[in-house]
Amino acid sequence: MQKTPGSSDTITLISKKLGQFAESRPAQNFIIVLIILNAITLGLETDPDIVERFGTELNTFDTIILAVFAFEIMSKLVYRRLAFFKNGWNIFDFIIVGIALIPSSGPLSVLRTLRIFRAMRLLSIVPSMRKVTQALFSAIPGILSVG
Repeated sequence: MQKTPGSSDTITLISKKLGQFAESRPAQNFIIVLIILNAITLGLETDPDIVERFGTELNTFDTIILAVFAFEIMSKLVYRRLAFFKNGWNIFDFIIVGIALIPSSGPLSVLRTLRIFRAMRLLSIVPSMRKVTQALFSAIPGILSVG
């Protein structure tokens, strides 16, 4: 298959624009709203009555949100390449969304609930909470060694 002149330049430009958009403040605000809505959805799914009445709708909404999260991460990954993994929140989001993409059935269904941890990203919005979050992450190795 032959490449047309400039096709790789076009792909690079598109990936750059897409990555810049994914990292823009409006896109990040939209992702934050989706994180909150996803946390609410996951909470609603713990009530059997709500799942019985609205299970299909909740599942569809959940799938759409997961698709947006995956698209956001892929956009950033294509744009930043390996530099994507230099940011701790990117790694965190990559792992959480990656786990969410694992088909959940049987013993693996518990992994689906780990998506609620993506709501921790909200802590990074408030500057003073960033320090608290970083301190908590720094303390994890010590806590694990005590355990």
